[in-house]
Amino acid sequence: AMTQYIDGTGPLWKGALFPFLFITIACGAVSGFHALISSGTTPKLLANETDARFIGYGAMLMESFVAIMALVAASIIEPGLYFAMNTPPAGLGITMPNLHEMGGENAPIIMAQLKDVTAHAAATVSSWGFVISPEQILQTAKDIGEPSVLNRAGGAPTLAVGIAHVFHKVLPMADMGFWYHFGILFEALFILTALDAGTRSGRFMLQ
Repeated sequence: AMTQYIDGTGPLWKGALFPFLFITIACGAVSGFHALISSGTTPKLLANETDARFIGYGAMLMESFVAIMALVAASIIEPGLYFAMNTPPAGLGITMPNLHEMGGENAPIIMAQLKDVTAHAAATVSSWGFVISPEQILQTAKDIGEPSVLNRAGGAPTLAVGIAHVFHKVLPMADMGFWYHFGILFEALFILTALDAGTRSGRFMLQ
């Protein structure tokens, strides 16, 4: 399924579909990261040749499961909330207040400014055809324990909000703020382990 932004004129990404799609969706297919990893670490996992199918095919099944979970987490979020979180302030026509002053004496002023920019952001996103109310944006921020969810581009906060929704429905004993920060921690650990694996594999191939 394609959106109206397939021509590269969307608020989040401006440019051609290739090679951006294959870098993001195919998990680094253009960069060849999987070829680097499979050639460096997979042989170390095999005690003998009969293990190749179990290790290779099993790893692909697990990766597909992770991909499905990521798609579920991403699709749970309302499109309007997605665009509100990921569109830069300039694209929404807003200027974000200094949220670092939320705990100080200027907190009431900052909160009033935050409500104003949230209302403007909601109106802008709704004008694109993705209707969302300021109350929905503010409630999401409150649920995850953040002052605001605006200007959270990069993908990690968006996925973490989706993960928080999923886990909060399955395990409601913990609030969404816990699961949101769990998702952020999970993504950070994944990035660190991927960086470590790539570095070690490169060293293994060069030695």
